[in-house]
Amino acid sequence: MYGIYIHIPFCERKCFYCDFYSIDNLSFIDDYVFSLEKEIHLKSINYPDRKIDTIYIGGGTPSTLSNDKIERILKAIDNNFIKNSDIEITIECNPNSLNKEKLSFYKQAGINRISLGVQSFIDKDLKFLQRLHNLKEARESIENTINTGFNNFNIDLIYAIPNTSISDIEYNLYEILKYNPPHISAYSLIYEEGTPLYDDFISNKIEKINENLESEMYSFIISYLESSGYLHYEVSNYSLKGFESKHNSKYWQHKEYLGFGPAAHSFVNNERLWNYSDLKKYVFSLKNNTLPIENYEILTDKMYFEEMIFLGLRSFGINIKKINEKFNIDFLKEKENIIANLMENNFIRIDNDHIYLTKKGFLLCDEICLKLI
Repeated sequence: MYGIYIHIPFCERKCFYCDFYSIDNLSFIDDYVFSLEKEIHLKSINYPDRKIDTIYIGGGTPSTLSNDKIERILKAIDNNFIKNSDIEITIECNPNSLNKEKLSFYKQAGINRISLGVQSFIDKDLKFLQRLHNLKEARESIENTINTGFNNFNIDLIYAIPNTSISDIEYNLYEILKYNPPHISAYSLIYEEGTPLYDDFISNKIEKINENLESEMYSFIISYLESSGYLHYEVSNYSLKGFESKHNSKYWQHKEYLGFGPAAHSFVNNERLWNYSDLKKYVFSLKNNTLPIENYEILTDKMYFEEMIFLGLRSFGINIKKINEKFNIDFLKEKENIIANLMENNFIRIDNDHIYLTKKGFLLCDEICLKLI
């Protein structure tokens, strides 16, 4: 079954650290939704087997859209795809644009998973990140989500913010666990080229925290959440048993998904396609009844092998049996010395025909991937 990703490119204000495609001109919403409905229909024709088991509405800030716009998007999917009975439907929300009315509508519309961009329970950090919400609104959004009856929700946390410490991380985690969220995502602050944050860093207006401290923070998060009953099932993601993100897991397990909206990616039949990262080009293409595909690539055996290593290690482990069968190799034998060294230094472990990173290994995930590739 396919997963469906819908990219909502609108934000009331673009965060200065964000490098995802988004715009803050909300006047284009009507054109976008009309074009999106057309893309969903046109693309569905290419895939006769239209069964789906996940929908993820991300962004941008999907909760910026009015309820009737979200309803139109969900209806377009209903009209063109066949939903599995236990489908997971996620929508990303920012605390400042989420209220009880929207949450009630989401629940009635069949959305059953909320992802909240809280990022921090410390007001000074929210101000540094230039978030539009404050601590009070963050708490209200979580409480309203729970009170509306959502038993599956995620809280996003950003760490490694300048002038923060381990005690700040501990405080944030303590506050998060008060709400017993089924899922937590914890991302380090990344200085992506092309963002205002990166520009401030390059011009010495902002000083990154020490790399060693960032590693300590990451290790602390892993230990704290694992000791609280959370499964560390992907580099940045933690869940209670059975609450792993079904949709995001498709990316990490090489499962097929269809992307809609500007900058959205699809992966079907060993082919990866992506749409224009430009709303005007996106709308123009669909006005001419043409899918807004900017480019595509067909995965070679080498690319597929590398992705099986990288995606497997960072999440559910490298499936040794699957990799041996697909490439007609003996992976453990070919990488014998490297694997022995990694195990000796407690970076990886082997269990049930899978290679997994240890907590120590997660700190060096990229380097270990390169060694095994």
